[in-house]
This record gives sequence, C-alpha cells and structure tokens, in this order.
Amino acid sequence: MDDCRKTPIHALIAGIALPNEASIVLHEKQGFVYIGQFDEVGQNFGKFINVGY
Repeated sequence: MDDCRKTPIHALIAGIALPNEASIVLHEKQGFVYIGQFDEVGQNFGKFINVGY
C-alpha cells in the first residue's frame, strides 16, 4: 500500500469473498472503503459466493 501511495495510481479495488469480517476489517485499516457487493459471482468449493468491494 505504501508503494502504491507513491505512484499516480488513482484507485485500488479489492474483492473479498463474503462473509469474511476479518478481511473487511483488515482492508478498512489499510484505507479501503466498503462500497457494496455482487451476489453469487464467485465460487468456492462448488458453492456460489458473494464478493464485496
């Protein structure tokens, strides 16, 4: 993250498999802002999962 702040990058986007409160907290501590989710767009062990951004 520190390296990215030194560049002209305007936005970073992180996708988080939900539910995953620990990952959300970790990303928020790094400055990410939760803006919403897409439902059933990922798969994990054959089950559709939601992905938060």
